[in-house]
Amino acid sequence: MAASKPMFLMMMIACFASGALAILLAFVGGRTFLLYSIPGFVIGAFFAFKYATYDRKKARQEEHKRKRNRH
Repeated sequence: MAASKPMFLMMMIACFASGALAILLAFVGGRTFLLYSIPGFVIGAFFAFKYATYDRKKARQEEHKRKRNRH
């Protein structure tokens, strides 16, 4: 499955937003919602890392492709 840089950005924002909403619900509804916010932030951090390293990965793939075509 091919993923583009904007897709990683959208997923990262969505996960961080769901984590933030769960924290707001924790203030209103109780401490159990605080546990629901942890996965949102963990998954959001994963997509943030993927978003940050996307350009380096693409550059490595292009360099590999150029090296393969030179031979």
